[in-house]
Amino acid sequence: MPDNLNSNALNQYAARFTTTVLNEVYKSQDTINGATLLKLTPVRQVNLGILNRLFEAWKSNAESFRSPYFDFSNEEVKRALEDFMNTASQHISVKRTDLEPLLSESVKESLRLLLTPAAYFEEKVRAAPEAEFTQERAEQILKYTHIHRGIAEAMLGRLNDSGSNSVYQTQAVSWLYELKDHSDLVDDVDQHLAQFTEVFPINIGEIRIQDPVKPLVSAKNESKSFFDSAFTELETVAPKSPPRAEPVSVVLSDIVAKSNTVEGESLNNRFKVDIPTPSEDKSYGSVPFKVENIASSIPLGQRFMFVNQLFNKNSEHFDKAIYELDAVKSFEEAENLIWHRYASKYAWDVNGEAVTALLAIVKRKFA
Repeated sequence: MPDNLNSNALNQYAARFTTTVLNEVYKSQDTINGATLLKLTPVRQVNLGILNRLFEAWKSNAESFRSPYFDFSNEEVKRALEDFMNTASQHISVKRTDLEPLLSESVKESLRLLLTPAAYFEEKVRAAPEAEFTQERAEQILKYTHIHRGIAEAMLGRLNDSGSNSVYQTQAVSWLYELKDHSDLVDDVDQHLAQFTEVFPINIGEIRIQDPVKPLVSAKNESKSFFDSAFTELETVAPKSPPRAEPVSVVLSDIVAKSNTVEGESLNNRFKVDIPTPSEDKSYGSVPFKVENIASSIPLGQRFMFVNQLFNKNSEHFDKAIYELDAVKSFEEAENLIWHRYASKYAWDVNGEAVTALLAIVKRKFA
């Protein structure tokens, strides 16, 4: 899902915002500590974004301690590592050159969340390398979300109600499509824009490429680590409670676990896939009859074609993709999955025979 934002204008605003903040905060000091980071800007989401990036670096540093020559499953070693990492987190010291990229990226990410929340949350859902949306991932997203927090809470609530600790990312995205227009789940955009303007004036007309689809508007556990205690200090207004879970605490399993977060642009933007316009829909072929299951309707010969030409000769990737397409609830959602995930990931020729044939079969399910 594209975010419909002008990246050049977004970068320019983030640079000006960042320079204004850093000129002030480093005016009389060479480094700043964690307490300063908590209230670095009037925009709480920006401050949370910096903390999130520091937390990921903190976990990565803890992971680097591991060695094949020592038993890191030993309880004494685990306690010692936890004590060390928690102590280190209480002594944050950041120079301007190190904080500048963290702040700039957090400003851009916060504006994407504010102005295009559906695209933002979909990117967060799909960020994990595996094809699942997990309880851990949902809680992590909620923990570092202040703007439009209601959507993050509702996503976690849907996962809890499913009775499972994880679902396919496609299922999570379908929840997002259902929730994105609920005005009671989102914040007032103008209120947050006013906080950005306190630092540097913002021109939304320059940042938005076009008028987006209806904007989403208007809406503790105590730990020894800085990253958990930070949230109580950041809280100026009591946030909505998540449907069935409080934000996760930083514990040793979080510190040493492999991080599931992957920051970056969407796959479609990265590989510049040209998506056919709706007027080209006729190229998808006629729809002779409806099928109940995509997987069972693909002839063996076409299966070989799809695997070899579309999925780099990997039948497991093909099977997973077809499973996900069978799980969606509309042709629009299936198209979105095809263009913004598979076509980008596997660099498809979107006008090729194999893609046209696959779309024709998928369309028959929703005829």
